[in-house]
Amino acid sequence: MANESRPCPCDIGDRFDYGGRGQEVQVGHIKAYVCKPSTSTDKAVIVIHDIFGWQLPNTRYIADMLTTNGYIAICPDFFVGQEAWKPSNDWASFDDWVKTRDAGKIDKEVDVVLKYLKDQCGAKKIGVIGFCWGGAAVQHLMLKNPHLKTGVSLYG
Repeated sequence: MANESRPCPCDIGDRFDYGGRGQEVQVGHIKAYVCKPSTSTDKAVIVIHDIFGWQLPNTRYIADMLTTNGYIAICPDFFVGQEAWKPSNDWASFDDWVKTRDAGKIDKEVDVVLKYLKDQCGAKKIGVIGFCWGGAAVQHLMLKNPHLKTGVSLYG
């Protein structure tokens, strides 16, 4: 809920000081945050960020929680270097901003991530979870990509 102390209409949580357990890597033409469990697994989850981008500590916290449950988790920069939305941005400009970041046009990046997960991480069973903007991306991907075994769209 938005209010003066939280000007954003989404509750972006209280993990801004979270450092993360994973590492940033280059995956083809995009950067990504990757976290792997301590034991070998062939299960992976692609975590699709919301409008606040792949570097948001809250999203990395979710990826790390998936890892503690035995999954390889990867959170790629699906904005491919474009600026993420900031809570301090003028919401009057949001419609123009989001038009340049189409959640239905991430197939090329997903293909690169899938190849990385299969070739570099040994993943065979891959799912996807997305939040807000990423939730819309999950809906798109589940209709088009047979390589994804399951998808969870949160407030897409």
